[in-house]
Amino acid sequence: METETTEQDLTTLIIKQPAPQERRRLSYYWPLAVAIVVIVIDQLVKRAVEANLGPPGSGKSVELLGGQFRIIYIVNKGASFGFLNNADVSWIFALLALAVSIGLIVWYALRGTSNGWLQVGFGLVLGGIIGNLLDRLFQGGGVTDMFNMPNVGIFKVFNVADTGITFGVAIVIITILLQGWRAGKTTAKPEEESQKEV
Repeated sequence: METETTEQDLTTLIIKQPAPQERRRLSYYWPLAVAIVVIVIDQLVKRAVEANLGPPGSGKSVELLGGQFRIIYIVNKGASFGFLNNADVSWIFALLALAVSIGLIVWYALRGTSNGWLQVGFGLVLGGIIGNLLDRLFQGGGVTDMFNMPNVGIFKVFNVADTGITFGVAIVIITILLQGWRAGKTTAKPEEESQKEV
């Protein structure tokens, strides 16, 4: 029981769940504005690339930074960064994206966090997921990708939404690790003091 309580206390310290009255305030939902910004930028960039480099498969590209970075228009029916691009499973990714988006919004409304960095990460991830979901729903099941770094093997072709998801997840992981480390130190101090008293 004591271990369970400690784990719950640590989770509360790390996530910093807001009080119910805070969740009722409009100002608590500012991360949704972050998501909207990601969605708008993502969609504008995609439509600009489609207009200037289309149709997909045309082979047109723009090289920048001496060929280290290029913009090329492709349609990806797989996951982020071209994963499973050749598989016709776009409807699965659309359903998954829809479920995750709804799940994130419900979690934030019912539980959420008052940690600013986690809120930024939440907004970036949500915006990225919805940005790609809009493509799947209104662009024939495929997602428009355009950014490529030919000399960096871990990335294929990606877009603004993928970047939002990647940075959002990175922010969440780093924040949780740092908060966990700080929370661990905070809970360790009272134990050390009680041991000294004995």
